[in-house]
Amino acid sequence: MKVAIIGAGFSGMLAAYLLEKEGIDVTVYEKQEYLGGHCRTIASINENIELGTTVLFSKSIKELLIELQIDYTERFIYRNYIDDNYNNVEHMLSDEISLLIEELNRLRVILDRYTPILQGTNYGNIHKDLLVPLKTFLKNNNLNIVHHVIEPYLSSFGFGNIEDVQAYYAFKTFNINTIYTFIQGKKLLFIKKGTTELIHKLSKKVSDIRLSLEVTNIDIKDNKVIVDTIYNSESFDKVLIATKLPIGVIKNQFYNKFMEKVITNPFISCAFEVTNKKLTTTYYKTNLGKKGKIQCFHTSRHNHKTILVAYAYGIANNKIIDNITNDLCHTGIDIKRLITVKQWDIFPHVENKKLTEDFYEELFNRQKDSNMRLIGSLISKPELGNLYLSVNEIVKELT
Repeated sequence: MKVAIIGAGFSGMLAAYLLEKEGIDVTVYEKQEYLGGHCRTIASINENIELGTTVLFSKSIKELLIELQIDYTERFIYRNYIDDNYNNVEHMLSDEISLLIEELNRLRVILDRYTPILQGTNYGNIHKDLLVPLKTFLKNNNLNIVHHVIEPYLSSFGFGNIEDVQAYYAFKTFNINTIYTFIQGKKLLFIKKGTTELIHKLSKKVSDIRLSLEVTNIDIKDNKVIVDTIYNSESFDKVLIATKLPIGVIKNQFYNKFMEKVITNPFISCAFEVTNKKLTTTYYKTNLGKKGKIQCFHTSRHNHKTILVAYAYGIANNKIIDNITNDLCHTGIDIKRLITVKQWDIFPHVENKKLTEDFYEELFNRQKDSNMRLIGSLISKPELGNLYLSVNEIVKELT
């Protein structure tokens, strides 16, 4: 069996790695000149600057890290919050803690009603109650403190504004256990040399990777999948698509309409060297979910240098970089130099008016008898541990 994989991010490379372990002939296509997608680490002397995926809050991926002999660490993350006057503030007032505990207990009971829908590795059937924006869902259930508690994490993970993202997507990723992980400050998992090392270890086990080759056409003829680039055309038994493709690339009408409905959030990360030594992960409460505004930053120490990576929604340009820089300066950050700016398209999802109860269920029903499959964050919550489980399931079905 010959399998083509479109997209060499984590999901695409993991699928290729697992299929090759089963002796299946795999070809990976990637339009960029580098592998890894959101797993992007800048490495220099004693420095590993993570620009994309930073932490893993699911421990399921440990199995893969151990298998690939990748060193990881687990550590606590201390968090700071900034108000509209650039002052440090508490995430919540002390007298709100008891209210939060009561709300979380009620939220657990509420979500228990949707357990069959919210459980499972991949997206699936959606209850109509969960099709509303998360802010509406929380307001309808009088969960005001929960709203303020989870908003920074939704924003920093690229889900956008709490007024736009549907409750379904939010609770598929930020379930009760995940919320408690952040609130209680439990240890999170970090790859010591950065997520690029993970991609590198996967790629060493894959024999056919084609970089800087954008796929221009995918069609099915005589039960074979034809994959075209501007340079050549090749035939495969199956194709796994791990990234959102431009409209018209897939000639199958159903899959093309799927791509039309899926949107992503434009997101940028900016890495700076700063002189400040004692900084913690910081969220800008006034800016959460707003375009062109800094959402948060995290820092790390490398060879006596402090590296700060800031995140914002929008398309990278001088104005947005100036906004980020100004907010950092007003916060008391002394910037020494800008290291890099990276543009991302993250969180593939369907906007409010187009997401229906059976949207993903219909997709999976179609994929059962198709030699074209969607994988990764197109069909599953965008967290490495969960993507690992999702891709594993699909590979087992194929083999």
